[in-house]
Amino acid sequence: MKRVKCDRETLREEIVEKAAEAFQKDGIRVVRMDDIANSLSISKRTLYELFSDKEQLLMEVFRLLNKRTADYMGEIASRADNVQEVIFAFYKRKMDELGSTNPAFLRDLRKYPKVINYIRESYKMADAEAFAYFKRGVEQGIFRSDINFEIINKATLMQLEMLIYSDLTESYPLDEIYREITILHMRGIITEKGLKMVDDFLHPVKENL
Repeated sequence: MKRVKCDRETLREEIVEKAAEAFQKDGIRVVRMDDIANSLSISKRTLYELFSDKEQLLMEVFRLLNKRTADYMGEIASRADNVQEVIFAFYKRKMDELGSTNPAFLRDLRKYPKVINYIRESYKMADAEAFAYFKRGVEQGIFRSDINFEIINKATLMQLEMLIYSDLTESYPLDEIYREITILHMRGIITEKGLKMVDDFLHPVKENL
C-alpha cells in the first residue's frame, strides 16, 4: 500500500533517516534502494527523484550523522565543567554508535570515494573547534603542553580510516577497536592530573564491552 503524498522535504528527511538505520544495521552493499523505498511505502521512482543514486543518499546519511553529533556535543559543551567532560562524552557516544554498527557499514565505504572525501573534509572543517578544546585542556592542566596538536588531530582521522580499510574489523568488534585506540590516544596526551579522570572513564566502558 502506497503512502499518501506528503511534503517532499519531509519525505526526503524520512528517507535519509531510514537509510541511516538500514546501512548501519546491515551494511551498505546489501541494502538496495528498492528495500528503502518499500520500507517507506513509496515507489522506486519517487526515491530516485529525490536521490540520483545510492552514493548521494549515503552522503546525506553522513550529513545527518554529523549533525546529530554536532547537536549533541553542543548540548554537552553548554553544561560541562571542563573540556575533559566534553571529550569523554564524544568518545562515549562514538563507542556506543560503533557498538550498534555493522562492521560492513564502514568496510563498504571503500566503494564510495566521494563519501570518504566528504568525511575527510568534515574532519578538516572541525579542526579549529578541536584545537580550541585542546587549548582549553592545556590551560586547565588536563592536556600536556608539549604535544603537537596538528599531528594528534591528523592521527584521529587516521583512526577512522583504519576502521574503513583495515581487515581488523573482521576479527574484532568496532567498539573494542575504537576503545583500544582511544586508550592509546588519551594516555599519550594527558597530564598526571588528567590520568585518573581517564581511568575512571575507561574502566566502566571496558566492563560494558
